[in-house]
Amino acid sequence: MKMTQPDKPIQTPDDLLADFTDRVMDGKIAAIASSSDQELRGLEETVMRFKRAFPTEPLDEKKLERMQADFKTRIRKESLISSRPAWQSRQFRQRFVLAFAAIAILVAIFMITPFLTSGIGDVQGTAGLQSQSIVLLAILGGVIVLVFWLGRRK
Repeated sequence: MKMTQPDKPIQTPDDLLADFTDRVMDGKIAAIASSSDQELRGLEETVMRFKRAFPTEPLDEKKLERMQADFKTRIRKESLISSRPAWQSRQFRQRFVLAFAAIAILVAIFMITPFLTSGIGDVQGTAGLQSQSIVLLAILGGVIVLVFWLGRRK
């Protein structure tokens, strides 16, 4: 019987990517090897972008101080923005304008209503609602429903 050498195990894409990443992090590889697998090639490109994004040499003190100052300035600005009173929020202003518009419409309807009814002709003594009154009540109810619907909490 002839003794054969054990076959080299087939590497999975995960193993290939791990080996590539280790070599890149150790500084042994500076470019992407041509790979037939597009997904593996895309992942290798991502590893290379990470390598380029993070500096290999430590940052000097001036850069660190400037970065910390920028960070503190950004935090201060964000805290000023978030510490606005609730009445300055955009949503509150939108609701306030909507409520004001609804009130203005209601006042206009009540001010115009007497001019819509005609005083010319005989006054009939009916006990029901006139057709104009029904339309007015429907508009008023629609405005009230709209105000409550838009003013609800979301």
